[in-house]
Amino acid sequence: MAGETAGLEEALGRVVRLAGDHIGALDSSMRCMTAHAWVGGGAGPFAQAMGDQRGRLQRAFESAADQIAERIRALGGQAAAPPPLATPLATATTSARDGYRGMEVAAVTRMVADLERAGNDLPGAGSLLSAALSMACVSAVPAQQVAAVGTWASQQVAELRGRLTVLQRRPETDTATAAMLGFGLFGGFAPDPDSVGALLRGVATGGDPAALKKVIEAQNTGKDPALAARVNGWWQTLDPATRQRLVNSAPELVGQLNGVPAATRDSANRLYMGSRKAEIDRRLQQLRALAEHLEGAPALPGGGPRFVVRREIEELEAQRRQIAAVDKSLALGGVGGRPPAFLLHLELGGPGKVAISFGDPDKADSVVTSVPGTGSTLEGIGGDATRAATLWDQANASATAGTETASIIWLGYEAPQLDAGIVLSDTSVASPNLAQAGAGTLAGFLDGLHATHQAAGAARFTVLGHSYGSVVTGMAAQTRKGTFADQLILLGSPGTMAARASDLGVKKVWVGESPQDPVADLGHLPLSGGKNPFSGLLLPWLPNGQGPFGTDPSNTAFGANRFAVDSTPAGSPGYDVGTHSAYWDRRSKSLRNMGFIINGQDTRVSEQVPPPTPAQHSSPTPTGD
Repeated sequence: MAGETAGLEEALGRVVRLAGDHIGALDSSMRCMTAHAWVGGGAGPFAQAMGDQRGRLQRAFESAADQIAERIRALGGQAAAPPPLATPLATATTSARDGYRGMEVAAVTRMVADLERAGNDLPGAGSLLSAALSMACVSAVPAQQVAAVGTWASQQVAELRGRLTVLQRRPETDTATAAMLGFGLFGGFAPDPDSVGALLRGVATGGDPAALKKVIEAQNTGKDPALAARVNGWWQTLDPATRQRLVNSAPELVGQLNGVPAATRDSANRLYMGSRKAEIDRRLQQLRALAEHLEGAPALPGGGPRFVVRREIEELEAQRRQIAAVDKSLALGGVGGRPPAFLLHLELGGPGKVAISFGDPDKADSVVTSVPGTGSTLEGIGGDATRAATLWDQANASATAGTETASIIWLGYEAPQLDAGIVLSDTSVASPNLAQAGAGTLAGFLDGLHATHQAAGAARFTVLGHSYGSVVTGMAAQTRKGTFADQLILLGSPGTMAARASDLGVKKVWVGESPQDPVADLGHLPLSGGKNPFSGLLLPWLPNGQGPFGTDPSNTAFGANRFAVDSTPAGSPGYDVGTHSAYWDRRSKSLRNMGFIINGQDTRVSEQVPPPTPAQHSSPTPTGD
């Protein structure tokens, strides 16, 4: 009996020594977390998980010692209670210091090293503990628990190290950027609205197009301001081979994904456009041969096969024209001193959607995104792309030497189309419905520009809304107050759905409006009977100087900064829709001022002109039907 208890006492001593060596394996990592080395972006759940593992480790050693001590006493021995094995550790009682949200990379790097050490040491400690427990003829479950904590620590190391590698590639070296915090930095511990994090992890491992589509659907709602940043963090953690595999397998989806770098989106969208063009040409050849074969067939009710074939031909020919328009617009880049064009978004079919940037927005010091208005379509994008290119020319001409500019045309929403007659539908130029639908998509696109930006200094982000595009811009800005852009330029604007410029949540709002712009007149014309300078259109009207889109931006009560533009005498042939598109005319006051605004050269902007008087905005006397 004495020999048996002696053997048990030896086993107990081994357990106590093992505990002394390993029970604090997670203590330094916990101190890192309680010292707020990482705050926000899933830090709380990660700290909780680590605390649970630390408690499990300590309880395992305590249970092992208690089992052996109880067996010694059961055999009549005089074993004293095992010494306390748990290690004390202060817990955090305050939240992030001064609201700081970030990560101290050096501190978390040490934490990763500590976790790696624990992952290496604890499985071995579990084996030694198992041997001691077997010798004492008691349960080996505590040994398994010790080894499991080691496995958990090892699993965290790979995840943490991958995120740290991404952080250290960015300009900021001491703290995590907001973009990386948006992804959560730590995978499963990150907040995951709409389960996007899980979807992205599935995409990386299986390349599921359906999962990518769900992510794009979520981004287009604009409901999650951090989504593009999370996508950017996820993309940066992928190895080059995985990235290329995704681009090759689903270029039309990767090209739409906000948070993916501009150069990658450009490559993906060009790949999609080229392959789609080849597919269309092959299919058109087949369909035209079939149409010729069916030409002599008898007509059937509803048109029959001939109607179906003809409709598909028309749809494909329309897409072919859309591709041709994009090709022509891209060709505006890389000539006349302009930088190459980047194809940042492309959706073929229907009215179509596209975003083209002259210059790399990820590396530019100043980024301006132009949102076109009524009548804009993908097939007709050439005019809007030319204006964006012209805007780059002007901004570049007055920019400080060494400054890089990117000028983007963004048609990522379905713009209302102007048809003659009564305009009463929910998708008309007089309704904010299409602007509401496009606002979330525009907000998400801007989120992506912020998330992927890499310039050494703080970039200046400008959003220019023209015509109905200013309604989209205003509504998008109000969903991202303080993060949407630094400034807005509203051209020929009928309104922004805001009562005051301060409601838009940007540092400065600029308004450029010709007194003879009939579209801008929608915001302030004192119409009787609703007659509008657009011949044949009847628009709903609201009392008290309010148009259908809120306060007129050119009204002093709105509080915007007005810059000088060229004007056309009222009643002259220039008082028409052409005036509405003249703001980009070369050598015009409006174009020159926009260049200064984009560059932040406010003191060079022409003096703000007085607000228009009611007389200036009265309808011209009709001269005919």
